[in-house]
Amino acid sequence: MKKKFTKIGNSWAMLFTKTMLEMLDIDPENEQAEIEFDKKVLIIKKEEEN
Repeated sequence: MKKKFTKIGNSWAMLFTKTMLEMLDIDPENEQAEIEFDKKVLIIKKEEEN
């Protein structure tokens, strides 16, 4: 899957489709995502509950 970046002010964003959020099992209104970097790889996953 390829996604384009969107300019927002001085930042760049990538919009997540409903399908992408469903695949991650994330409810964006009530949950957050964890973001990690592994060299040049961006890893986005559902925040683990404590």
